[in-house]
Amino acid sequence: MNILLCIAGMPYAKGTIEFGGMIAGATSSTVTLLHVVRQRERLAAGESMLTAAREMLPGLPVDTRIRRGDPTKSILAEVREANHDLLIVGARQKTSTTERLLGSVTQQIIRHAPVSVLIVRRPRSSLKRTLICTGGADVSKPVIEIGGWLTRATNAHATLLHIVCPVPSMYTGLEDIKETLPELLQTDTPIAQHLRNGADILAKQQVSAALRLRYGVAADEILRETHEKNYDLVIIGASGTAGWLKEWLLGNVTRQIVEHASCSVLVVKQASKLSQTLGHTESHHA
Repeated sequence: MNILLCIAGMPYAKGTIEFGGMIAGATSSTVTLLHVVRQRERLAAGESMLTAAREMLPGLPVDTRIRRGDPTKSILAEVREANHDLLIVGARQKTSTTERLLGSVTQQIIRHAPVSVLIVRRPRSSLKRTLICTGGADVSKPVIEIGGWLTRATNAHATLLHIVCPVPSMYTGLEDIKETLPELLQTDTPIAQHLRNGADILAKQQVSAALRLRYGVAADEILRETHEKNYDLVIIGASGTAGWLKEWLLGNVTRQIVEHASCSVLVVKQASKLSQTLGHTESHHA
């Protein structure tokens, strides 16, 4: 797998570099470090930063690249022009109202990048617990496949979460329904079939996963789960978007999770391309 790891200023980028290096090492991936400068006068400083970043990834095949111009446009151009499978960026700690209206760099990248995007927040030295969020049938399978692959590669433990909504408000925030989940899995309802299929995908990848079911609004319940449990990574699909103004006013699941999750988030896009890459990797290791 080819990873494009975008770095901003030091020491801000240190955690992102280390987290990206951990993912690259676990998945036997190559890394391209990218830094974007707006002014020509910053090129020398940018090159020095890339050299320092490269030294933080010993033992990994690393290339460096610097671009000049608008950060969003430069990053997207690099993704489209090169053969990258995964884009890693650091999360902004503060987001202004203007950025929410116009779209921050991270949100613009997620919206327009043709590859999956990993947003690093509160980076950990290792992945111990991953939360794989299922949704509509069109995005769930690749999310589970890629989530399972990454979970296995990092020796983490997975939780497969499905949100049932809408329901009466009295059930919103229900933390656990272990008493009813086994009974549900014995039925032929669409939800039960969906969960069984997800469990089967992970089982074929030799990934042990706990099943979780919550009732309520999808974004709210996923965020509650991430805040209540100590996950290292949330894996979600790229939910559909409406017009930019409606999206800003109402929000969508992906945007809300990216902005408010208490840990790093992997947004799965272009699953077929990434799945093929991961399939080749699996065959190589077999």
